Amino acid sequence: MDKKILIAVAWPYVNGDLHVGHLAGYLIPADIEARFHRLTGNDVLMVSGSDCHGTPITIEADKKNKTPQEIVEYYHKRDVKLFKKYKLSYNLYTKTTTKIHEKVVQDFFLELLHKGFIIKKKERQYYSMEDKKFLPDRYVEGECPLCHSKAQRGDQCEVCGRMLEQGSLVNPYSKLTKNKVSLKETEHYYIDLSKLSKDLENFVDSKSKIWRTWVYNEAKGWINEGLKPRAITRDIDWGIKIPFNRIPDKLKLDSFFEKRIYVWFEAVIGYLTAAKEWSVLASSSYECDKKCETDIIYNFFKGQSTDWRCWWKEKDSYHYYFLGQDNVVFHTILWPGQLIGVGQNYHLPDNVAANKFMNFQGKKFSKSRGWIVDSDFVAEKFGVDAVRYYVSMNLPENKEGNFIWKSFVDDINNELVANLGNFINRTLMFVQKNFDGKVKGSDFLVDKIVKEKICACFQETRELINQVKLVEALRRIMELSSFGNKYFNDSKVWEKVEVESKKLEAKKFIFNVLQIVQSLSILIEPYLPDASANLRDFLGLKPLEPIVHKDNWRFSVLDQITLRDTIRPLFRKISK
Repeated sequence: MDKKILIAVAWPYVNGDLHVGHLAGYLIPADIEARFHRLTGNDVLMVSGSDCHGTPITIEADKKNKTPQEIVEYYHKRDVKLFKKYKLSYNLYTKTTTKIHEKVVQDFFLELLHKGFIIKKKERQYYSMEDKKFLPDRYVEGECPLCHSKAQRGDQCEVCGRMLEQGSLVNPYSKLTKNKVSLKETEHYYIDLSKLSKDLENFVDSKSKIWRTWVYNEAKGWINEGLKPRAITRDIDWGIKIPFNRIPDKLKLDSFFEKRIYVWFEAVIGYLTAAKEWSVLASSSYECDKKCETDIIYNFFKGQSTDWRCWWKEKDSYHYYFLGQDNVVFHTILWPGQLIGVGQNYHLPDNVAANKFMNFQGKKFSKSRGWIVDSDFVAEKFGVDAVRYYVSMNLPENKEGNFIWKSFVDDINNELVANLGNFINRTLMFVQKNFDGKVKGSDFLVDKIVKEKICACFQETRELINQVKLVEALRRIMELSSFGNKYFNDSKVWEKVEVESKKLEAKKFIFNVLQIVQSLSILIEPYLPDASANLRDFLGLKPLEPIVHKDNWRFSVLDQITLRDTIRPLFRKISK
């Protein structure tokens, strides 16, 4: 049965260019899942956008003597351009500065406040005597009180991954000036997670067989430690304003001066607001104009519903969330807590498909510290398909990965080029040379072993990708290519074609080999969309078009194949 599938992709901060760690952590896995489900006939809504608020933006603005808005506009447009280059098939990629996002966030805040899930609380927060202002956690660094790693930020340790209590850093100092900071009392709103702990425990327990083991264990660990109130406002002048005019006097803070809604609270609501925004655009037969080309990504696929409620209110819809390991708590505890708290029967996350970190030569990628492999650079130099293949084959699904240049070259040359590329190219060139690019199959049946291998690959990859086991699914696809190479070699078809009495037998073998090739044009599409489109063009076939209710993820015999006149290798070898 066709389903409504939400693909919710983590919202990247627009404070710098994105690196390969972002591709591996959530961007490419999300796109693979979305493309697969569209090809199976499901109604897919893939949404996300730029996370425009919070201290990562203001820190970058301070460094460059720009306004936060200028930083947002610059990097947002660069990200949109990058995502289009990588063929990320968002239904909508927007940003958190839209009016619809602001309204929904403020409505969420007020609903939770009125229901008693948001409380007022005074706390001591880092304060700079030099600047005479409170410093948000990312402006402060110090020693982690739990694992004692140096230069960790105030809200979360990047080394041990633990959330940190406000004021718990050892020897805290300003990240910008390196001067020591003190603690000063201030009043904020908190979401009282203790009031939601039983519902959240039941929710997490229901995912024990769905989530990756390490994701479930982390979420269960936070539940077992006991959930506490967590601040949802902060002292900063960049972000979504607290709707103080709509708050009853008894629930108001002593002061709202330079206080905004905390970015962690509002960014996750973007999954819902982006769906609503897409629904408005889709319902109005929206067409991209010049501004759209740089400001958003918008796609509508044939047969889609246009009402956001189909994904957010229907029980039989299914939600995948793609994110890095440092965002697990927000998507397994905090966001479900917000959804449960507002009590409007919103669909809760089904599969939180978090990935571990992909490191760069054994050391963690870091935009802020300049230790990166730039995503745009590798795409320009080696091609999008090469990067997508390497990342997909090395996704850190259950343990940390490692981007190593030697491994990158070896994987492309020895697997993508020598296996998949070689099999396809030798087959098509053989058909061009010996059969004038045309093979009719009306006189042949597909060999039993060929049909079994192809059908098994479609079925196994269907099950694996449904479970977000994307690396294993790609391996099965490459195994089918290896089988095709062996089948080609074992047939010795190049000998048979030279003997008049064996030409028909040769044609039968080639007919079977072409069935494998055309099946691969479907199977590789979620991983290598450019290669899939090019291969289908070589085969004289139309590009795969996702249509709701139409299942393309299956084997169907292609009786007649007429190749294009020009065939070229799909992939190029990389010089060491």
